[in-house]
Amino acid sequence: MIPPKAQAQGTQPKATDYVPWRRRCEADLRSFTDADSIRFWGISHQVDGVAKPIFNYRFEHTLAAVKLGHWLCPQVGADLDVVECALWLHDCRKKLKDPMTKDTHAMDASAEVVDILRGTDFPQGKIAAVRHAIEHHVGLRLTKSLSPIETACVWDCDKLSKLGAASLIHFGCISGAFQPITTEDILVRGEAWLELCKGIVASMNTSPGKAEAGRRLAFLRAHYQQLNHEWREPMEASSDYPLKSPVS
Repeated sequence: MIPPKAQAQGTQPKATDYVPWRRRCEADLRSFTDADSIRFWGISHQVDGVAKPIFNYRFEHTLAAVKLGHWLCPQVGADLDVVECALWLHDCRKKLKDPMTKDTHAMDASAEVVDILRGTDFPQGKIAAVRHAIEHHVGLRLTKSLSPIETACVWDCDKLSKLGAASLIHFGCISGAFQPITTEDILVRGEAWLELCKGIVASMNTSPGKAEAGRRLAFLRAHYQQLNHEWREPMEASSDYPLKSPVS
């Protein structure tokens, strides 16, 4: 990708003329999601004179998915550049709870890819693959496996980030912004989420993804089982609690 100035002069840009693509993707996502989070919450914290959101769910979810991309790609032979870039940008224009508009966030994000990557060192020939992966990441269930492998990995990593310990933190931090919550509400919604998670596990495209999704679902079941015990049956002993007490 040649910057306009270099094109006009008929010269090839130096490597130092390019912005690292990971830095650009992260900065673009951070800027959009910070602003949207502040809009959504209606309040912010001042940190060194800069308004920071109470919790930026979209960024934290994306960061979790990117970490999973680094774990999954080497195991299945996927192109990490394509997968990581698509994960950074898959929700880059998705707003929190915007009921006035139809959810077209996958296509909206795909449409922004070229502009976001312009002037970076991201390989031009891989942009189409990034856009394809972004456009096919939506939904919690699949009727058939996705291809190519990069698109399959993006779907798996996006969904895996919604399972496990980190997902509990993410959902817990954002849930109060959507509606009033109580411990009982969290338990009821968590038990309902477990049912949806079965479909996620069954829909995983890759063998490592399916195995990890199963492990994370087992953890979530144990978590909500313990929460159910503590909140609804506090007078009964936790005989089947999966962790040993640190106190002998």
